[in-house]
Amino acid sequence: MKVVFVGVRKEREEEITSGPLKIGNILYNRLSKKYDDFYFYGLSYEEKSEDADKVHIINDKEVIGPLNKLKRFVKKNNIEVLYIARYYSALALYAVFLKIVMKIKLVYTVHGLVIKEKDINKSFKNYSVLCEKLLLKNCDKIVAISHALKDEILQYYPWIDENKIEVINNGVSEIFISKKLDIRKIYGLEISKNILFTVGIRKIKNIELLLESFVNNTELYTSSYLLVAGETDTEYAKVIIDKYKNYDNIKFIGYVDTNEMNNIYEQMDLFIQVSKFETFGMSIVESLLHKKQVLISSNLPISEYFKEGEINLYNGNTEDLALCIQKSLKLKDCTNEQGYRKVKSQFHWDSICEKYYNVFRETAQKH
Repeated sequence: MKVVFVGVRKEREEEITSGPLKIGNILYNRLSKKYDDFYFYGLSYEEKSEDADKVHIINDKEVIGPLNKLKRFVKKNNIEVLYIARYYSALALYAVFLKIVMKIKLVYTVHGLVIKEKDINKSFKNYSVLCEKLLLKNCDKIVAISHALKDEILQYYPWIDENKIEVINNGVSEIFISKKLDIRKIYGLEISKNILFTVGIRKIKNIELLLESFVNNTELYTSSYLLVAGETDTEYAKVIIDKYKNYDNIKFIGYVDTNEMNNIYEQMDLFIQVSKFETFGMSIVESLLHKKQVLISSNLPISEYFKEGEINLYNGNTEDLALCIQKSLKLKDCTNEQGYRKVKSQFHWDSICEKYYNVFRETAQKH
């Protein structure tokens, strides 16, 4: 069995903030140490130099190069299975091309559906939806990171064979702070006020509900700050930021690196995620790894893994969000040991890696 991972290569796990990038890189790091037949073809999407169209050899198993040189790498190394952890339209099309001309097998981890993102966030075009459809149609195995996402895949693409979809959760690992930062000093936060934190300025994140609940509850607003990390350059994000620009206790902080993110986790009083849908919720799990209180929507798929005492739940049909935040803040001085132990056991990388290895092995043996 010879498997090639194709995507953007990041060697330093502690610097990765993207869930799909974590899966691709952390899986490869662990599997390649344990087994011989794993390769990584790093795409030079982020390469800006004149050498971006050349293949750079990292070692005998890893290279970085343009997509159009991938076929040569696959042929040279007798690759049997091509694995994609993060969606790119061009990669999806090229992978289907390789399957047709080289009879290679395809495995793809779905973190979210392009067709749904197009409908909700308008972040993809029809071309990308077509590429996703072609990729899913030609995959030998599809990995969904939650049972809810598997259901969603079958809802949008009912012609997919359900037996072709395997559910494997994302793995998590503790990443310790490399440099201590004073978050209150960086963002000018008074010592007496609570720090609330959320991630993502997109419609699917239900960010307007959170912002409106925050500013309309005077007691909560005057006693707290809300830090909002994530994209600031999309049309939707620009509208949201402009709408709330005069609220001093809301801080839109943009994208932050892993070290600053971990400092925020460590110093915040409550993490909040009330998305309409989350395929997994990496930030939720990372907050729990810092033994912090977390408030999430009760309709999120990840909520099914937790019981009372491990996480705080908000029911959008019956509860007032601001009151739920205030209730959760009463626990801010309680170290969340139960939530920490749950994510350590439920989403451990060792078990996740073995599940993926079995998927690759079974796919390679399939006739």
